[in-house]
Amino acid sequence: MGDVIHALAMVNGLRAAYPEAHITWVLHPVPWQAVRHQAGIDRFIVFPRRGLAGWVNLRRELRGERFDLLLLPQVSFKAGLVASLAHAAVKVGFDRGRSRELHGLFVDHRIPARKPGHVQDAYLEFLEYLGIEGYQPEWRITFTPDERRERERFFAAIGRPAVAFVVASSNPEKDWPAESYARVMEHIAGRGMRPLIVGGPSPRERGLTAAITAACRADFSVGLAESVRTTMWQLAGAALVVSPDTGPLHAAVAMDVPTIGLYGYSDPRRCGPYRRFHDLLIDRFNDPGEEGGPVRRVTRRGRMARIRPEDVIEKIELGLASYRPELAAALTVPAARGSSVR
Repeated sequence: MGDVIHALAMVNGLRAAYPEAHITWVLHPVPWQAVRHQAGIDRFIVFPRRGLAGWVNLRRELRGERFDLLLLPQVSFKAGLVASLAHAAVKVGFDRGRSRELHGLFVDHRIPARKPGHVQDAYLEFLEYLGIEGYQPEWRITFTPDERRERERFFAAIGRPAVAFVVASSNPEKDWPAESYARVMEHIAGRGMRPLIVGGPSPRERGLTAAITAACRADFSVGLAESVRTTMWQLAGAALVVSPDTGPLHAAVAMDVPTIGLYGYSDPRRCGPYRRFHDLLIDRFNDPGEEGGPVRRVTRRGRMARIRPEDVIEKIELGLASYRPELAAALTVPAARGSSVR
């Protein structure tokens, strides 16, 4: 989901530069849900993650098609195989230094080499290669009228401003302890807001939700949903979002929802909130003095536990004061340390 949010900014840049172009986007079913209602994409080809039948259908869809240009901002071997099935006059991929998994076999043009930076910037480099200059990234995530009405009903039923918590990522090493979430949720409830857990219905997400329930002395809402679209409008309707490095964080930032990013496993300079809410970021990946060094793809295990509940509470209060001042003024005074809400 994070990659598709980054790709969306690139696709919107293509559309702005080439308003008459016909744009086809090949992607998996879950990320397709995230962007299915976006204007500017003429055709989606939804490609299942697994199964020979999916490859057969993809080959059938692409057979006979002739594209002027193919962009391959993914370096996985699977993405390369997809590109190999498409007939295009020009196929553009990454420079050799950033190529992996035989990426170079599937492209005939490469973007210039650059030092590692934010993942979003890597997508935007493809636009620069095409001569598209001065583009300010836009995501313009779109909801249908029915989705907007559903969002209004959902938050009206909650009855209080909600702070959305994304409690699970694709990698347990990126996740924050359940007990720590529970302490922050108690603070949120004490401020007169409603903690809301969002995400998918996977066993791990349900398990973390159960662990938070056992540890938390305040009531909260659970919005785990089958549909990615539901998660997205839940994020869009929240006053603040608290999240580790995962796709919903990037969706929230793209929708301009103030987001407290929790980083210990991965370098936030590479995959943190893009150009927004850096004042709300908690970075336990970089040691003091490392922030000015090179951006790294390496990961560091065990560092998420270095983030304390007090650190997140401090950022929540900063987020309210800086981005939601009217809401902050209407809330109750923070409860004294050590008190609880039931």
